[in-house]
Amino acid sequence: MKIAFVICEYNPFQNGHAYHLNATRSLSQCDKIICVMSGNVTQRGELAIADKYARAKWAILSGADMVVELPPQYVLTTAKYFALGAVKIANAVKGEKYLSFGSECGNIDTLKAIADFEENQDFKSTLNKYLKAGYGYAKSLSSALGEISQEYAQIISLPNNVLGVEYLRALRLTNSSISPLTVARQGGGYLDDKKSDTYSSASAVRKMLEANDIDGLKNSVPDSVFNDLIAKSKDKTSVEEKLFSILKYIVSERNLAGVHGVKEGVENRILNAINSSQNLREFYEKVATKRYTDSYIARTALNIILGNYISGELLELSAVKSVNILAVEENSKYLLSLFDCDVNTKNSTLEPNSMILVADRLYSSVYSNMPYSMITVKR
Repeated sequence: MKIAFVICEYNPFQNGHAYHLNATRSLSQCDKIICVMSGNVTQRGELAIADKYARAKWAILSGADMVVELPPQYVLTTAKYFALGAVKIANAVKGEKYLSFGSECGNIDTLKAIADFEENQDFKSTLNKYLKAGYGYAKSLSSALGEISQEYAQIISLPNNVLGVEYLRALRLTNSSISPLTVARQGGGYLDDKKSDTYSSASAVRKMLEANDIDGLKNSVPDSVFNDLIAKSKDKTSVEEKLFSILKYIVSERNLAGVHGVKEGVENRILNAINSSQNLREFYEKVATKRYTDSYIARTALNIILGNYISGELLELSAVKSVNILAVEENSKYLLSLFDCDVNTKNSTLEPNSMILVADRLYSSVYSNMPYSMITVKR
Protein backbone atom coordinates (compact mmCIF):
# COMPACT_ATOMS: atom_id res chain seq x y z
CA MET A 1 0.00 0.00 0.00
CA LYS A 2 1.24 3.47 -0.90
CA ILE A 3 0.69 6.12 1.75
CA ALA A 4 1.45 9.82 1.38
CA PHE A 5 1.97 11.98 4.47
CA VAL A 6 1.22 15.67 4.71
CA ILE A 7 2.45 17.70 7.69
CA CYS A 8 0.09 20.56 8.39
CA GLU A 9 -1.74 22.94 10.70
CA TYR A 10 -4.80 23.88 8.60
CA ASN A 11 -5.41 27.01 10.66
CA PRO A 12 -7.76 27.23 8.88
CA PHE A 13 -7.97 24.89 5.89
CA GLN A 14 -8.07 26.89 2.64
CA ASN A 15 -8.24 26.27 -1.11
CA GLY A 16 -4.46 26.00 -1.45
CA HIS A 17 -4.50 23.13 1.04
CA ALA A 18 -7.15 21.34 -1.03
CA TYR A 19 -4.97 21.85 -4.12
CA HIS A 20 -2.00 20.36 -2.27
CA LEU A 21 -3.94 17.25 -1.22
CA ASN A 22 -5.15 16.68 -4.78
CA ALA A 23 -1.66 17.23 -6.21
CA THR A 24 -0.18 14.87 -3.61
CA ARG A 25 -2.52 12.06 -4.62
CA SER A 26 -1.75 12.66 -8.30
CA LEU A 27 2.05 12.91 -7.96
CA SER A 28 2.52 10.00 -5.55
CA GLN A 29 -0.23 7.77 -6.95
CA CYS A 30 -0.87 6.86 -3.32
CA ASP A 31 -3.72 4.78 -2.00
CA LYS A 32 -4.22 6.86 1.13
CA ILE A 33 -3.21 10.24 2.56
CA ILE A 34 -2.43 10.64 6.26
CA CYS A 35 -2.10 14.16 7.66
CA VAL A 36 0.07 14.81 10.70
CA MET A 37 -1.51 17.98 12.08
CA SER A 38 -0.86 20.25 15.03
CA GLY A 39 -3.59 20.07 17.64
CA ASN A 40 -5.08 22.96 19.57
CA VAL A 41 -1.87 25.02 19.61
CA THR A 42 0.02 26.20 16.54
CA GLN A 43 3.66 26.91 15.71
CA ARG A 44 2.92 30.63 15.67
CA GLY A 45 2.33 30.34 19.42
CA GLU A 46 -1.42 30.78 19.17
CA LEU A 47 -4.47 28.74 19.98
CA ALA A 48 -5.92 27.37 16.75
CA ILE A 49 -8.83 29.22 15.16
CA ALA A 50 -10.97 26.07 15.42
CA ASP A 51 -10.48 22.98 17.57
CA LYS A 52 -8.37 20.11 16.28
CA TYR A 53 -11.32 17.83 15.54
CA ALA A 54 -13.06 20.45 13.39
CA ARG A 55 -9.83 21.06 11.45
CA ALA A 56 -9.28 17.32 11.04
CA LYS A 57 -12.79 16.98 9.64
CA TRP A 58 -12.04 19.71 7.07
CA ALA A 59 -8.99 17.73 5.93
CA ILE A 60 -10.97 14.49 5.53
CA LEU A 61 -13.75 16.21 3.60
CA SER A 62 -11.15 17.64 1.21
CA GLY A 63 -9.32 14.40 0.45
CA ALA A 64 -7.28 13.16 3.42
CA ASP A 65 -8.01 9.70 4.79
CA MET A 66 -6.71 10.06 8.35
CA VAL A 67 -5.48 12.87 10.60
CA VAL A 68 -2.97 12.18 13.39
CA GLU A 69 -2.10 14.77 16.03
CA LEU A 70 1.38 16.26 16.28
CA PRO A 71 1.83 16.70 20.07
CA PRO A 72 2.25 20.25 21.47
CA GLN A 73 5.86 19.71 22.54
CA TYR A 74 6.77 19.32 18.85
CA VAL A 75 4.56 22.21 17.75
CA LEU A 76 5.66 24.89 20.23
CA THR A 77 9.29 24.80 19.19
CA THR A 78 11.56 25.46 16.22
CA ALA A 79 10.97 24.20 12.69
CA LYS A 80 13.65 21.54 13.27
CA TYR A 81 11.70 19.74 15.99
CA PHE A 82 8.32 20.43 14.40
CA ALA A 83 9.55 18.54 11.35
CA LEU A 84 11.29 15.85 13.37
CA GLY A 85 8.22 15.01 15.44
CA ALA A 86 6.00 14.70 12.39
CA VAL A 87 8.53 12.55 10.50
CA LYS A 88 8.88 10.24 13.51
CA ILE A 89 5.13 9.67 13.45
CA ALA A 90 5.20 8.95 9.71
CA ASN A 91 8.09 6.52 10.26
CA ALA A 92 5.87 4.53 12.64
CA VAL A 93 3.48 3.55 9.83
CA LYS A 94 3.99 0.44 7.69
CA GLY A 95 3.93 0.63 3.90
CA GLU A 96 5.52 2.36 0.94
CA LYS A 97 5.55 5.97 2.00
CA TYR A 98 5.91 9.49 0.62
CA LEU A 99 6.17 12.84 2.35
CA SER A 100 4.54 15.63 0.38
CA PHE A 101 5.03 19.25 1.35
CA GLY A 102 4.27 22.58 -0.23
CA SER A 103 7.11 24.98 -1.00
CA GLU A 104 7.58 28.27 -2.76
CA CYS A 105 10.52 26.69 -4.59
CA GLY A 106 8.69 23.66 -5.98
CA ASN A 107 11.97 21.86 -6.76
CA ILE A 108 12.90 18.93 -4.52
CA ASP A 109 16.49 18.69 -5.82
CA THR A 110 17.21 22.32 -4.96
CA LEU A 111 15.83 21.88 -1.46
CA LYS A 112 17.89 18.71 -1.01
CA ALA A 113 21.02 20.61 -2.05
CA ILE A 114 20.34 23.26 0.60
CA ALA A 115 19.67 20.59 3.24
CA ASP A 116 23.03 19.01 2.38
CA PHE A 117 24.86 22.27 3.08
CA GLU A 118 23.81 22.17 6.72
CA GLU A 119 25.84 18.99 7.24
CA ASN A 120 29.04 20.66 6.02
CA GLN A 121 31.36 21.64 8.92
CA ASP A 122 32.59 24.82 7.20
CA PHE A 123 29.01 25.87 6.61
CA LYS A 124 28.13 25.15 10.25
CA SER A 125 30.93 27.49 11.32
CA THR A 126 29.54 30.25 9.10
CA LEU A 127 26.04 29.63 10.44
CA ASN A 128 27.28 29.81 14.04
CA LYS A 129 28.97 33.13 13.28
CA TYR A 130 25.57 34.70 12.55
CA LEU A 131 23.88 32.95 15.48
CA LYS A 132 26.53 34.33 17.85
CA ALA A 133 25.91 37.78 16.38
CA GLY A 134 22.42 37.57 17.85
CA TYR A 135 20.31 36.73 14.80
CA GLY A 136 17.52 34.17 14.83
CA TYR A 137 18.02 30.80 13.15
CA ALA A 138 16.10 31.56 9.94
CA LYS A 139 17.95 34.86 9.40
CA SER A 140 21.29 33.24 10.24
CA LEU A 141 20.66 30.39 7.82
CA SER A 142 19.78 32.77 5.01
CA SER A 143 22.83 34.94 5.68
CA ALA A 144 25.18 31.94 5.81
CA LEU A 145 23.80 30.60 2.54
CA GLY A 146 24.22 34.07 1.05
CA GLU A 147 27.98 33.65 1.36
CA ILE A 148 27.70 30.63 -0.95
CA SER A 149 24.76 31.37 -3.25
CA GLN A 150 22.41 34.34 -3.38
CA GLU A 151 19.90 32.08 -5.12
CA TYR A 152 19.89 29.65 -2.19
CA ALA A 153 19.72 32.54 0.29
CA GLN A 154 16.62 33.87 -1.45
CA ILE A 155 15.02 30.43 -1.49
CA ILE A 156 15.63 29.82 2.20
CA SER A 157 14.23 33.23 3.12
CA LEU A 158 10.74 31.91 2.32
CA PRO A 159 8.98 30.07 5.19
CA ASN A 160 7.67 26.98 3.41
CA ASN A 161 11.07 26.38 1.84
CA VAL A 162 12.59 26.52 5.33
CA LEU A 163 10.13 23.89 6.55
CA GLY A 164 10.79 21.78 3.47
CA VAL A 165 14.52 21.76 4.18
CA GLU A 166 13.80 20.74 7.79
CA TYR A 167 11.59 17.87 6.61
CA LEU A 168 14.44 16.63 4.42
CA ARG A 169 16.88 16.90 7.32
CA ALA A 170 14.47 15.01 9.59
CA LEU A 171 14.17 12.21 7.04
CA ARG A 172 17.95 11.91 6.95
CA LEU A 173 18.37 12.18 10.74
CA THR A 174 15.93 9.31 11.31
CA ASN A 175 17.28 7.18 8.45
CA SER A 176 13.78 7.21 7.03
CA SER A 177 12.74 5.19 3.98
CA ILE A 178 10.09 7.79 3.14
CA SER A 179 10.43 9.40 -0.30
CA PRO A 180 10.00 13.21 -0.31
CA LEU A 181 8.18 15.21 -2.95
CA THR A 182 7.17 18.85 -3.09
CA VAL A 183 4.28 20.75 -4.62
CA ALA A 184 4.73 24.38 -5.67
CA ARG A 185 2.67 26.49 -3.29
CA GLN A 186 -0.30 28.27 -4.80
CA GLY A 187 -1.11 31.86 -3.87
CA GLY A 188 0.31 33.74 -0.88
CA GLY A 189 3.02 32.37 1.34
CA TYR A 190 2.69 31.33 4.98
CA LEU A 191 3.25 34.88 6.25
CA ASP A 192 1.41 36.65 3.43
CA ASP A 193 -1.86 38.05 4.79
CA LYS A 194 -2.98 39.65 1.53
CA LYS A 195 -6.25 38.38 0.05
CA SER A 196 -6.19 36.42 -3.23
CA ASP A 197 -9.05 35.60 -5.59
CA THR A 198 -8.63 31.84 -5.04
CA TYR A 199 -5.54 30.85 -3.05
CA SER A 200 -5.36 33.08 0.02
CA SER A 201 -3.00 31.92 2.77
CA ALA A 202 -4.27 30.78 6.16
CA SER A 203 -2.97 34.09 7.59
CA ALA A 204 -5.06 36.00 5.07
CA VAL A 205 -8.12 33.89 5.86
CA ARG A 206 -7.76 34.61 9.58
CA LYS A 207 -7.51 38.31 8.77
CA MET A 208 -10.69 38.09 6.67
CA LEU A 209 -12.50 36.39 9.52
CA GLU A 210 -11.48 39.15 11.95
CA ALA A 211 -12.68 41.76 9.43
CA ASN A 212 -15.93 39.85 8.80
CA ASP A 213 -15.04 39.75 5.09
CA ILE A 214 -17.69 37.20 4.12
CA ASP A 215 -17.12 37.39 0.36
CA GLY A 216 -13.36 36.98 0.76
CA LEU A 217 -13.85 33.95 3.02
CA LYS A 218 -16.28 32.32 0.62
CA ASN A 219 -13.76 32.59 -2.23
CA SER A 220 -10.85 31.30 -0.13
CA VAL A 221 -12.04 28.16 1.64
CA PRO A 222 -14.16 25.08 0.85
CA ASP A 223 -17.86 25.36 1.67
CA SER A 224 -17.63 23.06 4.69
CA VAL A 225 -14.87 25.23 6.17
CA PHE A 226 -16.75 28.44 5.42
CA ASN A 227 -19.85 27.27 7.27
CA ASP A 228 -17.83 26.17 10.30
CA LEU A 229 -15.79 29.37 10.42
CA ILE A 230 -18.89 31.51 10.46
CA ALA A 231 -20.42 29.35 13.19
CA LYS A 232 -17.18 29.15 15.20
CA SER A 233 -15.98 32.74 14.74
CA LYS A 234 -14.50 34.08 17.95
CA ASP A 235 -13.51 37.49 19.27
CA LYS A 236 -9.72 37.31 19.00
CA THR A 237 -9.30 40.24 21.39
CA SER A 238 -11.25 38.36 24.05
CA VAL A 239 -9.14 35.22 23.52
CA GLU A 240 -5.89 37.20 23.84
CA GLU A 241 -7.17 38.90 27.01
CA LYS A 242 -7.90 35.51 28.58
CA LEU A 243 -4.50 34.12 27.58
CA PHE A 244 -2.72 37.20 28.94
CA SER A 245 -4.52 36.86 32.28
CA ILE A 246 -3.58 33.18 32.53
CA LEU A 247 0.02 33.96 31.59
CA LYS A 248 0.33 36.70 34.24
CA TYR A 249 -0.83 34.28 36.92
CA ILE A 250 1.31 31.35 35.73
CA VAL A 251 4.48 33.45 35.46
CA SER A 252 4.11 34.45 39.12
CA GLU A 253 3.74 30.81 40.20
CA ARG A 254 5.97 28.79 37.88
CA ASN A 255 9.73 28.26 37.87
CA LEU A 256 10.67 29.47 34.39
CA ALA A 257 14.10 27.82 34.37
CA GLY A 258 13.98 24.82 32.08
CA VAL A 259 10.74 25.73 30.30
CA HIS A 260 11.17 25.01 26.58
CA GLY A 261 12.25 28.23 24.87
CA VAL A 262 13.42 29.95 28.07
CA LYS A 263 17.17 30.47 27.71
CA GLU A 264 19.98 33.04 27.74
CA GLY A 265 18.25 35.35 30.18
CA VAL A 266 14.96 35.63 28.27
CA GLU A 267 13.20 34.77 31.57
CA ASN A 268 14.37 38.13 32.94
CA ARG A 269 12.84 39.95 29.96
CA ILE A 270 9.61 38.01 30.52
CA LEU A 271 9.48 38.87 34.24
CA ASN A 272 10.24 42.54 33.56
CA ALA A 273 7.63 42.83 30.80
CA ILE A 274 4.72 40.86 32.22
CA ASN A 275 3.61 43.42 34.82
CA SER A 276 4.33 46.52 32.74
CA SER A 277 2.36 45.32 29.69
CA GLN A 278 -1.30 46.06 29.15
CA ASN A 279 -2.00 43.20 26.76
CA LEU A 280 -0.48 40.18 25.07
CA ARG A 281 0.71 42.07 21.97
CA GLU A 282 2.53 44.67 24.06
CA PHE A 283 4.12 41.88 26.09
CA TYR A 284 5.46 40.18 22.94
CA GLU A 285 6.87 43.47 21.66
CA LYS A 286 8.69 44.18 24.92
CA VAL A 287 10.29 40.73 25.16
CA ALA A 288 11.15 40.24 21.46
CA THR A 289 14.65 40.95 20.11
CA LYS A 290 16.33 40.35 16.74
CA ARG A 291 17.14 36.84 17.96
CA TYR A 292 13.76 36.18 19.59
CA THR A 293 10.90 36.98 17.22
CA ASP A 294 7.29 37.60 18.24
CA SER A 295 6.45 34.02 17.20
CA TYR A 296 9.30 32.65 19.33
CA ILE A 297 8.06 34.60 22.34
CA ALA A 298 4.45 33.54 21.68
CA ARG A 299 5.50 29.86 21.59
CA THR A 300 7.53 30.31 24.76
CA ALA A 301 4.57 31.96 26.50
CA LEU A 302 2.36 28.97 25.69
CA ASN A 303 5.10 26.60 26.86
CA ILE A 304 5.12 28.48 30.18
CA ILE A 305 1.33 28.17 30.49
CA LEU A 306 1.39 24.47 29.58
CA GLY A 307 4.38 23.71 31.81
CA ASN A 308 6.41 22.25 28.95
CA TYR A 309 9.87 21.40 30.31
CA ILE A 310 10.71 18.96 27.49
CA SER A 311 14.06 19.96 26.00
CA GLY A 312 15.06 19.86 22.35
CA GLU A 313 17.59 17.15 23.16
CA LEU A 314 14.84 14.96 24.63
CA LEU A 315 12.60 15.61 21.63
CA GLU A 316 15.42 14.45 19.38
CA LEU A 317 16.09 11.27 21.37
CA SER A 318 12.56 10.21 22.26
CA ALA A 319 10.80 7.49 20.28
CA VAL A 320 7.14 7.53 19.25
CA LYS A 321 5.40 5.27 21.76
CA SER A 322 1.84 6.19 20.82
CA VAL A 323 -0.14 8.34 18.40
CA ASN A 324 -3.39 10.24 18.89
CA ILE A 325 -5.85 9.83 16.02
CA LEU A 326 -8.15 12.82 15.45
CA ALA A 327 -10.23 11.72 12.48
CA VAL A 328 -10.55 8.97 9.90
CA GLU A 329 -12.56 8.59 6.72
CA GLU A 330 -15.27 5.98 7.31
CA ASN A 331 -13.82 3.46 4.82
CA SER A 332 -10.21 3.88 6.01
CA LYS A 333 -10.36 2.64 9.61
CA TYR A 334 -8.03 -0.21 8.73
CA LEU A 335 -5.22 2.36 8.66
CA LEU A 336 -5.26 2.18 12.46
CA SER A 337 -3.65 -1.26 12.23
CA LEU A 338 -0.63 0.04 10.29
CA PHE A 339 1.03 1.82 13.22
CA ASP A 340 4.03 0.21 14.93
CA CYS A 341 3.06 1.80 18.24
CA ASP A 342 0.07 2.23 20.54
CA VAL A 343 -2.91 4.00 18.98
CA ASN A 344 -5.15 6.35 20.99
CA THR A 345 -8.59 7.24 19.71
CA LYS A 346 -9.89 9.05 22.81
CA ASN A 347 -8.46 11.30 25.49
CA SER A 348 -9.20 8.87 28.30
CA THR A 349 -6.48 6.52 27.00
CA LEU A 350 -3.75 9.19 27.02
CA GLU A 351 -1.15 9.41 29.78
CA PRO A 352 -2.48 11.64 32.62
CA ASN A 353 0.42 14.11 32.26
CA SER A 354 0.26 14.18 28.45
CA MET A 355 0.95 17.59 26.93
CA ILE A 356 -1.98 16.89 24.60
CA LEU A 357 -4.37 16.79 27.57
CA VAL A 358 -2.91 19.96 29.09
CA ALA A 359 -3.25 21.83 25.78
CA ASP A 360 -6.81 20.58 25.34
CA ARG A 361 -7.76 21.83 28.80
CA LEU A 362 -6.29 25.24 28.03
CA TYR A 363 -8.19 25.40 24.74
CA SER A 364 -11.47 24.44 26.39
CA SER A 365 -10.99 27.05 29.12
CA VAL A 366 -10.40 29.85 26.62
CA TYR A 367 -12.87 28.76 23.94
CA SER A 368 -15.46 26.10 24.67
CA ASN A 369 -15.83 22.37 25.04
CA MET A 370 -15.03 20.13 22.08
CA PRO A 371 -15.04 16.42 21.21
CA TYR A 372 -12.50 14.28 23.06
CA SER A 373 -12.33 11.23 20.84
CA MET A 374 -11.61 10.31 17.23
CA ILE A 375 -14.32 11.26 14.77
CA THR A 376 -15.34 9.22 11.73
CA VAL A 377 -16.09 11.34 8.68
CA LYS A 378 -18.28 10.35 5.75
CA ARG A 379 -17.02 11.89 2.53
